[in-house]
Amino acid sequence: MDTLAEVCERVASHGSRLRKVALVAEYLKGLADEDLIRAVHMLCCGPVVRGAGKLSIGSATLREACLGVIDWDARVLARCYEDVGDTGETISLLLHRRTRNEPLSLAGAEQIYTALFQCRKTADKIAILKETLVAHDPITIKYFIKVITGNLRIGLQAKMVEEAVAEATEASHEAVRLANNRLGDLAQVALAARRNELHAIEARLFHPMDFMLAKPLEKLEDLPDPGNYIVEHKYDGIRSQLHVETGRAAIYTRGMEEVTRAFPEVELAAARLGGSAVLDGEILAWKDGRALAFTVLQQRLARKKVTQELMDRIPVAFIAYDLLFRDGALLLDEPIEQRRAALERMLAGQTAILASPQHAAESIADMERLFGEARSSGNEGLVLKRRGSLYEPGRRSGTWYKVKRPYATLDVVITAAEQGHGRRATVLSDYTFAVKDGDRYLNVGKAYSGLTDGEIRELTRLLRSATIERFGRVSLVRPEVVLEVAFDGVQKSPRHKSGYALRFPRIVRWRKDKTAEECDEVGRVRALYDASLGKN
Repeated sequence: MDTLAEVCERVASHGSRLRKVALVAEYLKGLADEDLIRAVHMLCCGPVVRGAGKLSIGSATLREACLGVIDWDARVLARCYEDVGDTGETISLLLHRRTRNEPLSLAGAEQIYTALFQCRKTADKIAILKETLVAHDPITIKYFIKVITGNLRIGLQAKMVEEAVAEATEASHEAVRLANNRLGDLAQVALAARRNELHAIEARLFHPMDFMLAKPLEKLEDLPDPGNYIVEHKYDGIRSQLHVETGRAAIYTRGMEEVTRAFPEVELAAARLGGSAVLDGEILAWKDGRALAFTVLQQRLARKKVTQELMDRIPVAFIAYDLLFRDGALLLDEPIEQRRAALERMLAGQTAILASPQHAAESIADMERLFGEARSSGNEGLVLKRRGSLYEPGRRSGTWYKVKRPYATLDVVITAAEQGHGRRATVLSDYTFAVKDGDRYLNVGKAYSGLTDGEIRELTRLLRSATIERFGRVSLVRPEVVLEVAFDGVQKSPRHKSGYALRFPRIVRWRKDKTAEECDEVGRVRALYDASLGKN
């Protein structure tokens, strides 16, 4: 663990992707097999826990353990965290000259993680953490905690660890990527790569694979040879993967979360399909042959129990885009036309699981017409799939494109700003924004993307001078700064006094030419929401 921490520090100090990968690869080469598994898991997947299980330690528990070691109170710890923006780094800095600096191996870290997982009482977890904090080097503790929190924040993405595994084992990156997609366990893939056994790894049902991603296309006019693409509607639902085998079914989201219980009618229909399969598609609220607004589907989410009344009121369907696996055969390397034919044979006569309709276009004008039809049907836009394309999990290779345009834009005013994390820990980069309602401003969302680093620094100076009150990392500010934000829809929200929240808002520009009094009003937000539901 000590060496892993040193490598992570070096990785964090370099901006070059190639240099980061090379550092990790060199480290992995020298590890014994068991330590190879541990290191890869910690670098991309989190704590290693012996046996089945996932370790979950909250920030409050980590904070209490730290307070049990240092001499300062909770307010000092909170202020330090505000300035640093990372739990592991904050605790590491506070432990300077307070530890015994005993060595910690990867196996030793695994033992501690396992002991924490086996604890049922928070007090016991805190006791283990306190002893760990005082026993080892602060830099090691920094990454011991970062592994727990699930974010190393050193600019090392999971795909880069894949590349490092390939380099360290002299396997091709493509072979490692495909094996990891089949198995879903990069640590075990690393060991198989070292032993030249990648070819023996088979796809595993009931473990979600990576999804193929479509590359954004800003202008249809930029698409070469439109007749060479299959056209589908881009739906506004929950991108999902459906796994089926001998009467059992499971639904996974893009975040690899299982949501089967929320959609029992889809589970039941899938369990009756027969054989084994993995389908890529979208969960939609579905009625009278068309998708309902995402705001309607939301009412099916986060329910402990889905009643028959709810299923009758908000029926759902699984719209299948692709077939990735069928009866023991992985279909990723089959052309899209063959995968589609197999999908249609599988879904013949189904009502709760449907194949996404496909269209052909010979010209950009045809594409524009299809885009208009998609939007008039309440869908987001189009997905364009090149004929003959393979299914490339986790990639935006350019064989698939997505064409969508913002549902609308609004001019909004910033009412609160929050410090960022990592490299943005010293600036105000997350902005809560509002629209007008008479003489007051009502919040409708929060955005953090779309501005340059220079604009964020300039805004930070301006917003700090406009701060009315601070609550930890959040500053309430006078409503003075106007942003133009784009978004994909409007939904009801009890969290905001306006009663609404924008879906996927992103900043288009800083409207320095406008005052707060000129921002949009809540009535426009209400009208956009009504329009999304088809109301006049």
